[in-house]
Amino acid sequence: MGQNQYLVIGGSGEAGQSAILCLKEKDPSAYIITSTTTNEPVSNADLTFFDKKAEPGLSEKIVADLGNHNISPSFKAIIYTPALGEVGFPIAESSPKQIKDTLGICLDPILELEEALKPELMVAYSAFYWLSHTLSFYGSMGVAKYKADLWALENPKNRKIVRAGTFFSKSVRGISIVLQRTMKKTNNPDLLTLKSRFENSDQKFMDFFLSYAWEHEKEAFQSQFKTPYRPTERKDLSRGLSLALESKAPIVTVLGDWSWEETELPKVPNWFSQF
Repeated sequence: MGQNQYLVIGGSGEAGQSAILCLKEKDPSAYIITSTTTNEPVSNADLTFFDKKAEPGLSEKIVADLGNHNISPSFKAIIYTPALGEVGFPIAESSPKQIKDTLGICLDPILELEEALKPELMVAYSAFYWLSHTLSFYGSMGVAKYKADLWALENPKNRKIVRAGTFFSKSVRGISIVLQRTMKKTNNPDLLTLKSRFENSDQKFMDFFLSYAWEHEKEAFQSQFKTPYRPTERKDLSRGLSLALESKAPIVTVLGDWSWEETELPKVPNWFSQF
């Protein structure tokens, strides 16, 4: 039996690094290939494929790189971390073009990689896109996350979602920058509430935004747990992936110290089905 090979798409971000560290710990002889949009080697990985953007056609580029390195395209798991898309407005207001563009980054490459490389397991990351605060600003990202949940539920044996609480990352920083701009010209009541709370907070927007998200998570889930809420960190993402690699459930959720499994779609508003 040879080494298990793993592919981590987007290895240099928080989720990517948490995935690589988890795999190294779980399977010390694992051979970890990763991709990055830059030309800097990704730390802790065995091999980095450079200049790989999350976009349609990604799988062909990965297959070509595997060929150039004479590497067999057989993977124990492919972990897909990129999360980019149009945000800063209510999910329900996402236009068909915004949805198409976001799926082109967040979901289509997952389907392509799965089809081209047929890994034993395909893992993607998600969020609490249906909570009141995210419904108001998660934009077309919310639609992509909803569709990814449906994708995992279709085939729980080979597909997993790691759903994680809000943690500090480049992606969250990006959302907060866009949101701060959108808030200035919004009529959305939830965003107006967010705006007035920010103006009364004496915080930098990024800090305010994180504490606002954490407060909503605590409100939504604390009653189900005896231990107190704490915000999610990189180590929790590693725990989430570790659980997902062993779980029979399609969705594994980590929120601070808390973990649980989901075997059906969360209770999302009915209008999601239009997407």
